Amino acid sequence: MNAKLIKAVRNDPLVGRGSLSSIDECCDDAELWEIICDAESEEEAVRLARDSEGLWLEQGCNCRWGEDDDPELENLRNFMERDKE
Repeated sequence: MNAKLIKAVRNDPLVGRGSLSSIDECCDDAELWEIICDAESEEEAVRLARDSEGLWLEQGCNCRWGEDDDPELENLRNFMERDKE
């Protein structure tokens, strides 16, 4: 495991500590490493983690009720907007 890459993800405001993301809430460092192990830089590690979080949220939309104000859809929309910043 590369502690520097893990630290970069843990410090990211979108998926890191305190973000309430699936990575923050569910992944220990070993599980996070499985997501970012192919990264060659801190930026790439954060991008891989964010991509993984986006897929997690998108999967939630696959089982939503279908209304445009479903919490799953709102979570995905909010994540996508913040990811653009």
